[in-house]
Amino acid sequence: MTASTSLRSRLRGLADALPGWASGLVTGALAALVSLMAVIAPALAAVAAAPTPTGTGTVDWSAGAAIASKLWLLAHGVPVETDLAAFTLVPLGLSLVCLTVLVATAQRFLDRSWVAVALAVASYAFVVGSVAALVWAGTPDGSDLITRAVVGAFVLAVPGAVIGRVRAHGLTVDALELVPAPVRVGTRIAAASVALALGVAALVAIAWAVAGRHTMAETATGLGVDGVGGVVLALGETAYAPTLVVWALAWLTGLGFRIGDDTLWAPSQLLTGDLPEVPLLGALPTASGGPLVWAPLLLVAVGAIARVAMHRRIPAWRADAAVLVAEVVAATLMTAALAGLASGAIGPGRLAVTGPDAWAVGLAAGLLIGAGHLLVLLATAVSRAFAPEPQVRPRSSSALRQAAPRSGAQPTRAREVSPAARTSSAPARAPHEPERDPEPEAAPQTAGTAASAAARFRRDERDGDD
Repeated sequence: MTASTSLRSRLRGLADALPGWASGLVTGALAALVSLMAVIAPALAAVAAAPTPTGTGTVDWSAGAAIASKLWLLAHGVPVETDLAAFTLVPLGLSLVCLTVLVATAQRFLDRSWVAVALAVASYAFVVGSVAALVWAGTPDGSDLITRAVVGAFVLAVPGAVIGRVRAHGLTVDALELVPAPVRVGTRIAAASVALALGVAALVAIAWAVAGRHTMAETATGLGVDGVGGVVLALGETAYAPTLVVWALAWLTGLGFRIGDDTLWAPSQLLTGDLPEVPLLGALPTASGGPLVWAPLLLVAVGAIARVAMHRRIPAWRADAAVLVAEVVAATLMTAALAGLASGAIGPGRLAVTGPDAWAVGLAAGLLIGAGHLLVLLATAVSRAFAPEPQVRPRSSSALRQAAPRSGAQPTRAREVSPAARTSSAPARAPHEPERDPEPEAAPQTAGTAASAAARFRRDERDGDD
């Protein structure tokens, strides 16, 4: 047994020994601490590798831990306050890491009771609020930042704990049956459409990165970071990669996004300005107009594909209109939430406005996805309207004669009886009666034997006349 297997077994045994309510407390606190350590460890490594300003070799570990903790809190929606400006753009990649850790921890340790789920959410929010209190203690806006930390922790912990519980123990909620079927189906199609749209946006962002790889490399080289600093820089860039994907989704709607005032990256227009020396920004698009103005049609195709793929879930074609309305509303809300998370400030002045307009992008995405659904609905209605009615072929006269009942009783065939059956059915012989040879069976009369018998009869009659 390996060391990792032994440790896993001990942890699992400890989790089984805990009562249900205690498993919730342990799950939330453990998930928060693990994700926090995942951020602090590379930050401390970068601080240890960086040269000290005084040259004495003394490492300021507290400063590295404070910076990492602020970045971890930023993933929960807490702004990073500095003397120059407030940084509010959420690193969605780090938020996904925290969510994944919470889901995995809940799946392994959380009890199936909903009380344990509530305690897991509460303990996670308590740890996040405690870290915020330690980091922002003594600042003028400390209480507001702590409140935002707790609210952001609840927003992240509720889906994480619920998903982990469902993955481990399943879900049986009868309340979902109270929701009308068109609303449930429309929400599912909207979720599938938004997920597919994010996949298309990720491909677009990869194409941007490939096109701007030389600019990104030159920017990273100009920063002059060492090996450890390069790793930390790469991790920070990765934390904002999902944010770039959401920007690409906003670009696909045709409205685009901004990085500072008086700038716009959209398929039909490109207005650039001075940007910070960040390698990831080298992946922004550098072209507009021409065929790119048709980019929103990709979201129309996404809506059509999702509608066709999930057509069996629609209870009846007459309910398709209600499903379409529910889909547009759900897709609008989902996309607006993503666009809101991908918006914020990355610096002072003009850089205080960064990202897409959340509600405008959400509404545009919902309408484009709904347009794809509507096209499939109209195509289905037209095909049903002009489809030829199925014709019943008349049966032929011979088939009718064969199917018609015949008058009179049908002659029955004589049942063939085997010799053994005839022997068994013969009358019993008396004891004193001698045994007789069985009479030979008459050979079956065929057409040839009947003709020869008739000829022999006529010949006998002729002989008799003579």
